[in-house]
Amino acid sequence: MPNVWWSRWVFYDWAKRMSALLVAIYLYQFVIWIMKEDGVWLPQTVTYVTTTLALTAASYFIPKLRESWRILIQFVSIILLHGIGMGYHFEPMKLTTWKNVLRFIGLNAGQLEPYIWFSLSTWLIYLFTIWSVQSRYRIVVLIFVSVLFFAIRDSFSTIFLWPQVAVVLLCGFMLLIIKHFTHLKMRAPSIWETISDYPSSFLVPIVLLICVVGIVGYFAPTINPILTDPYTAWKVSNGETVPQLGKGISTTPTGSTADASSGYSRDDSHLGGGFRYDYTPVMTVESSKRTYFRGETRSLYNGKGWELSPAERKLPIFRVNVNALQPDERFNTSLLKTKEVTQSIVMERQEAFPVLFGGFAIQKVEDINSGENPFQRVLWSPRQSELRFMGRGGYPQNYKLLVQEPIIVEDGLRAVQEDYTGQPEWAEYLQVPADLPERVKQLAVDITKNATNGYDKAKAIEAYLSTHYPYTNTPDESKAKSKDFVDRFLFEIKQGYCDYYSTAMAVLTRSIGLPTRWVKGYSSGTSSAVDEMQEQGILSQLGATVDLNGAATYTVRNSDAHSWVEVYFEGYGWISFEPTSGFVLPNAFPEAAPIVEDLTTDVDATDLTETAVDNGSLNWLWWTLGGIAAAAVVGAGAFLVLRSEAWRAYRARRRKIQAVNFNQKIVVEFERWLRSSRRRGYTRLEHETLREATTRWSQQSKWLKNELELLLELFEKAKYSQRAATEIDYQTASDLITRVKQQMK
Repeated sequence: MPNVWWSRWVFYDWAKRMSALLVAIYLYQFVIWIMKEDGVWLPQTVTYVTTTLALTAASYFIPKLRESWRILIQFVSIILLHGIGMGYHFEPMKLTTWKNVLRFIGLNAGQLEPYIWFSLSTWLIYLFTIWSVQSRYRIVVLIFVSVLFFAIRDSFSTIFLWPQVAVVLLCGFMLLIIKHFTHLKMRAPSIWETISDYPSSFLVPIVLLICVVGIVGYFAPTINPILTDPYTAWKVSNGETVPQLGKGISTTPTGSTADASSGYSRDDSHLGGGFRYDYTPVMTVESSKRTYFRGETRSLYNGKGWELSPAERKLPIFRVNVNALQPDERFNTSLLKTKEVTQSIVMERQEAFPVLFGGFAIQKVEDINSGENPFQRVLWSPRQSELRFMGRGGYPQNYKLLVQEPIIVEDGLRAVQEDYTGQPEWAEYLQVPADLPERVKQLAVDITKNATNGYDKAKAIEAYLSTHYPYTNTPDESKAKSKDFVDRFLFEIKQGYCDYYSTAMAVLTRSIGLPTRWVKGYSSGTSSAVDEMQEQGILSQLGATVDLNGAATYTVRNSDAHSWVEVYFEGYGWISFEPTSGFVLPNAFPEAAPIVEDLTTDVDATDLTETAVDNGSLNWLWWTLGGIAAAAVVGAGAFLVLRSEAWRAYRARRRKIQAVNFNQKIVVEFERWLRSSRRRGYTRLEHETLREATTRWSQQSKWLKNELELLLELFEKAKYSQRAATEIDYQTASDLITRVKQQMK
């Protein structure tokens, strides 16, 4: 019986339902692409966006529903999704004044941030795509642009996107088929009635064809490509290496090293090459103060990297127990003052590292594995201040440390005038290769010529490296000619990441007679508390009362693997330095004398609190109400315009004359660059103008100064000037944005 109830339900408005489902699958391919990119979206963002796609598509399966009601159901579903997911709790308030009404809305609606913006954007994109697939021409354009995008991104990256291309093509062909049958129903209703009564007559062949093609494709043998893909050809032309990821021929130029994911390296004897950011968590640390997490040290520089010196291989080591770890008597720390830091480390990975990580310097191991298996296979090397772990398995999953962090007393460090040259006991920390190029040594002399003491010389080298060399995880090794790693970095490549900076500083400081050792481990990681305050926009309101280096729980990831240097000062011991551009050591400094403030004011503390709450909670409200109002005005205006004769006349003229507004293009490109800059650490503060923000960035990264000034000038002319920008101006702005992106961390 072809007219049973389920048949009528299935075929009721079937074209719209199938189109809605295919659009959701099509858009999900872009979500998969973003997931493959390193650190673009958080897992929570992916979950909310994916669920939004599913809910929106599901609403089209509700029969006999007006479009306005469907849109309302979609919007309410998204709000409920975020309310449940974000743990919404109702904030009651007496609505006696208009101010209280606004606070009430802000406190309740603000709980849906920040993921609600991603979901609402996804919903709008979904509605736009549903509108686009109503025309065969628009379907073809949509699929062509999508395939082109995925193909280009796949070819010029290390991520693999051909499965997304296949799904996009499948969705596109299915949408074209649906559009064909829709036209058939309109033009030949009698033929369509026969097909709808007996759907198996056309469904079975289509399903069989898809299954046969899929099965043949799955079992077909894999054949290596005949031609080199563009990504491989481009990388090899630049003298770089391409790992074999199923994307063409693996080609490695002579003398180069393969790209790898970021993480804690086991072999540092040959540094260089590039890496990809890996954001896999390594450990979670509950610390009373932000620190770096020190791992191992090296003192022998072989011209290419770092190795254990013969002396280091013979150092005495001791078993760890409940007592305090003994220091190395060779190092004089009689003038050093320290700050006590407690750290509780929980490892997130089942992996055995050669050391236990902790702040510098570890004084005591208080617990390992919650007392279950204490201190077995954990050894202490006083000379290197390392907690070594012996064995390939059974690495501690949690442990607690007591750290005595050095307090940096700069006046005292400047007073140290010890000369270590000619002293055999310091030879390993002053060692440089015999064939180290003279220009490296001369650069160290030039950098420190105005400094009168060892500490200022070390700080001068630190500042020089961090301000004169841009940070990148993919340094251009094709420029390298010298055999020495430091020489190549300083004079040829002139860009790099932490291993480049730290090795260069170690060699430069040794060249002027300062004992130095190379250190590797992890940087501080991220604190969820500080991140949440930054996301909610309340950090600037709290001001100096928030200690960004204070007690918190820090998540350390593979991408936080890092290296830096320690320089020895008589009476103070080893002091850490951070030469890498964009990184700052969370050192401890002497506490400043408290400032006595006049508290005799007429301002009520309650009013201040309410003002802070108002500002923080109403930010979201004003943006939301403004956005809704703007959308309503734009929607109403668009409706009236599209229904007017003037619009039809405008479209006719538009076909004849294509006017390009280069002012607007420059503004759009500039604003898009601002958004992408946040992910690289260049954030515009709430109180800053664009000129103030770019000036601060120029001071932070001096090599960007010229480009930023030119780019800002073009933007201000395009935004505020009455003069029409030219195509040359737009191309100049685009080139400047590209160069700035390449030089940003």
